[in-house]
Formats: sequence, C-alpha cells, structure tokens
Amino acid sequence: MKVRVTNIQRFSLNDGPGIRTTVFFKGCGLKCPWCSNPENINYEIENYYNEDTNEKGVFGYDITLDDLEKEILKDQKYYTLNSGGVTFSGGEALLQFTKMEPLLKKLKQNKINMCIETSLFAPIKALEVATKYIDEFIVDIKILDSDICRDVLNGNLDIYFKNVDYLFKNFNGKIMFRIPITKEYTLKKKTFKNTIEFIKKYKPDRIEIFKIHNLGDSKYKSLNRKVTHYEEITDEEMKKIVEQFNDNDINVVECKI
Repeated sequence: MKVRVTNIQRFSLNDGPGIRTTVFFKGCGLKCPWCSNPENINYEIENYYNEDTNEKGVFGYDITLDDLEKEILKDQKYYTLNSGGVTFSGGEALLQFTKMEPLLKKLKQNKINMCIETSLFAPIKALEVATKYIDEFIVDIKILDSDICRDVLNGNLDIYFKNVDYLFKNFNGKIMFRIPITKEYTLKKKTFKNTIEFIKKYKPDRIEIFKIHNLGDSKYKSLNRKVTHYEEITDEEMKKIVEQFNDNDINVVECKI
C-alpha cells in the first residue's frame, strides 16, 4: 500500500506537543486562497520551475507504508524525550487515511504519539479510522458561513459540522482548534460571531490563532499559480483580536506559524 506525500519534515515544533516529524500528504478538497502549502492542494504529482534560482523539480512522490514507518521511527528516541511524535498534515491527510490503518496500528504498538492537522472536510469513514489511533486532533476553523465557505474555499460546511459532531462524540483524546486570521473573512462581524458560538458549543482543549503570511509565494510562482495577498494584520491588532476572544470568555493563544 502506498500514500502520496510531498515532504517529511523532522524537528517540527508547531505541529503538536514536543519534537515531531510532520508528514505532508498531497491532495486537498479545499482551495484556501491563503494556503501556505499550495504544492499540497492538487493530488497529482506536479512539475515546478523556480525562475529566481532556475531550479526544476516535482512536488509529490509515492511512498509505501513500510518505508513511511521507517522514516517516522528514525527519530523515535527524540519523541520519548519530550512527548513528541508524528503529525500527519497536508493538504488534507484524512483523504488518504483509509489506506493508513496498517501503519497506524504499528505506530500505536510502538507507542508513538500521533497528531493530525485537518480541515475535517473529508469522508466520515476516514475520520472513523483516525479516531481509533490518533492521540490529538488539530482542527481548522476557516470560514463558518455556508455561502462564503462554498464560494471561496470550495467547502461544504454540512460535511464539516457533521464531522466535528462525530469527533467530539467519539474521540477521547485532545482536540485543539486552530484559526487562521484574515481581515477579509475571519474578522467580518457575522463570521466572527459564528466562530464564537461554535467554540462555545464544543469547548476544545486548546485554541490557537495565527495571522496568515506570504511564505508560500515562491511556491505559487513556481507552479505558475496566482498569488493572493491579504491586508496585513499587525502585532497590535492581533493583541486586540485576542482580547475580543477573551471578552467572550474564550481563551486563545497566538501561534507563530
């Protein structure tokens, strides 16, 4: 059995507790215009060309579950030192998770802590597999308005809400919400209100917010895709956004991604 990835990144510090190995899966059903990993959106293996460096290459490769296990276990001694482990990210890792169960069983037997970063826009069958093995979910809150979510992200909020319900009813591990902050969407009065109500309903273990950045610009250009820029959010503005959440009795932490 093989899965398709773009990168296996060691010593990751922002993708869950401790020192982690992050596996970036290729393919995502959403089209978030602020995505910093555009090479992970399309499931197909893609050629790229960087005009600035004259570098050519491909984004994406297939790896067997046995080889992926070997890569993850290379840093096992580091995981045990500080409650680290492996994080499955993307793209949308859940889209390939029905293939992953043999590997997940082995990692569980080796007592490897497993996290997944997910938008939850994925089939419920994949979520059913994940909840049996994953220790911590890092769940995105993107745009909680059905029309805007559909038109901007290509997302179906009904699927998202059903999956969130399933997760909170059937998973006993840690759940963290992570929110990308944009003036154009997140901070609009209606969507911010929806986000507040959503968080109060589910009460996750932790909530992180982060402002979007332009670190993926060079990858967009190398793939000959349009680069979308958003109005910059200052550090002072982020402090006020944290205060807005606090005023609604919601404790959030600003994450530097």
